[in-house]
Amino acid sequence: MNINDLYKRVILDHAKNRRNHRETDCYTHKVHYKNPTCGDVMTMYATIKANKIEDLSFVGEGCFISMASSSMFTNIAKKKTIAEIEELSILMKDMILTGKAVDDLRLEDTISLGDIHKFPARYNCALMPWQAFEKLLKNREK
Repeated sequence: MNINDLYKRVILDHAKNRRNHRETDCYTHKVHYKNPTCGDVMTMYATIKANKIEDLSFVGEGCFISMASSSMFTNIAKKKTIAEIEELSILMKDMILTGKAVDDLRLEDTISLGDIHKFPARYNCALMPWQAFEKLLKNREK
């Protein structure tokens, strides 16, 4: 098995067995987000205390890339600070938009989405949870 086959398996596993895919009544922030290019939708629930993400979950429907990316993102973001997620977001965007190789282990399984840069129509699918979280933070500041 080569690395591309492994990455495909990781993506499919997250798409089929979504982590943190649940509604919750206990949250401090909530955002509904619609992918501007394809119509995938998600609602993200976050519990943020002292600028640290205590819990994060989502519900939604969409293509396997957006749902896998959402599953991966919620795993990564839990127990991280907002500053850490903002830093990782820059790395993720570079990887998806330019194909820049990323070796930061904090990105965990999202590294498997690296080849998405070859498919511009899928950029927003891979970045959907990151964009949703950014929107959640902007709404938080209001």
